[in-house]
Amino acid sequence: MLWHIAYHVPELRKWLVANPKADAPLLELVSQRGGPGVRQALEILFESMEA
Repeated sequence: MLWHIAYHVPELRKWLVANPKADAPLLELVSQRGGPGVRQALEILFESMEA
């Protein structure tokens, strides 16, 4: 289901970033495909990993 969202539902991609089941390959695809709020969601994720 997550991969389907990543490929076909751009308005939900930002929520995949927060999903604990989203692995690195899925997040890479989301990053490449973009969508509303994806960049901001990834920035928040990376900031939380640095803390």
